[in-house]
Amino acid sequence: MDRRSKGGARSCSESLLCHYLFRDGSAQYVFLDLVDEGSAVVNQSLTFCTDTNMHVCASSNGLLLLSSVKDNLLCYNLFNLFSKQSVVLPQPQITRLSIRTGLAFEGFRYQVVRIFITEGEKRRIAEASSSSAPPPSAAGSDGGFLEMEILSSETGIWRQHRTLIRLPPDLPKLSTTPLFSNGAIHWELGGYLLVYNVNQGHCRLIELPNFSQIWSLNSMTFGQCLWESEGHVHYCYSDFEGIHAWVLLNEQDHDYYSTYYHYNRDKFQWKLAHTVSHQNLVSRNPEIFLRIRQSNIVFSQWPPFFISSSAYIENSQTMYLRLPGIIASYNLRTQTLREICSFEFPDINFFCCLLFPVVLQGDSQVRKRKPAGDVGNVVSLPITVDALQNPTESK
Repeated sequence: MDRRSKGGARSCSESLLCHYLFRDGSAQYVFLDLVDEGSAVVNQSLTFCTDTNMHVCASSNGLLLLSSVKDNLLCYNLFNLFSKQSVVLPQPQITRLSIRTGLAFEGFRYQVVRIFITEGEKRRIAEASSSSAPPPSAAGSDGGFLEMEILSSETGIWRQHRTLIRLPPDLPKLSTTPLFSNGAIHWELGGYLLVYNVNQGHCRLIELPNFSQIWSLNSMTFGQCLWESEGHVHYCYSDFEGIHAWVLLNEQDHDYYSTYYHYNRDKFQWKLAHTVSHQNLVSRNPEIFLRIRQSNIVFSQWPPFFISSSAYIENSQTMYLRLPGIIASYNLRTQTLREICSFEFPDINFFCCLLFPVVLQGDSQVRKRKPAGDVGNVVSLPITVDALQNPTESK
């Protein structure tokens, strides 16, 4: 599986994948081409639907990693956005559920990485939590060891990889999409950033900027997102106060700052890149928030901190946010919101629409196709177009 293009100057285009889940378990996968600053149109050539839901695990350079359950077995598919071909991956050897999954695709090679807590440690934690003894987190335990199962395109088989890294004892189920950047897969993992270098096979844990040893309401986050900009990994989240984006410092950054300041490199890994308070966001964009509150009585007193940051486009300095019933672009320069997509959410389940950033690199035919729809109009989901097709059959 390759990108079908090689050599020459590299260019890229950004899209948003909207994963819309219906009540009956079927799903739509709608690709929105970001044609200009704060505007999107449906790309009919990539958009497809399925009778049963397939979970979007990760994306990397034009590849999508999808998972589904068939006959009580977990199945993985790789969907190539350039060739529109789907490949069924070999059955994993480890049958228990992974806590995170990631994808790395560079050149003509890919790796799929599954993350687990070691089986013995997982059983001990479960026994402790079911007894009268305090749970591991309260007893001061450091959690279990990190274990991986890795599939490489070079071998075509799964292999197990154990590390000496201890995972945090309590791992919340967050939907933060993993990021492949600078040769490494990055996961948000219980207050930490887990970084796995695919070539070196090396892992490390980095405290996130909002990490807190003691849980409190003020430490809660409501939407996390990872992206790459100017060669740096960024981490964005929303909390009770506002939306905050941080940049992960690399070795060059540390070398520069260490000439002016004396600090602990292991302790200070992040720099604040952007922040906006909910109060300021609402005051600058009253129409959008008024429309949300008027859409349903449940949202008449809707607090704005349920905003989920989902993607960032570097060229236009635009962040994409998911709010109840809408997807909006947020311009970091002007701090203005613009609605680009609306979606139905029966039973107030506005989490039925998930958002994933997709970056297509190279001069592929995907980028040259003219998307359907009018630029500037708000896209409505689910789309009821007969042209929607099932994805290309797996090979």
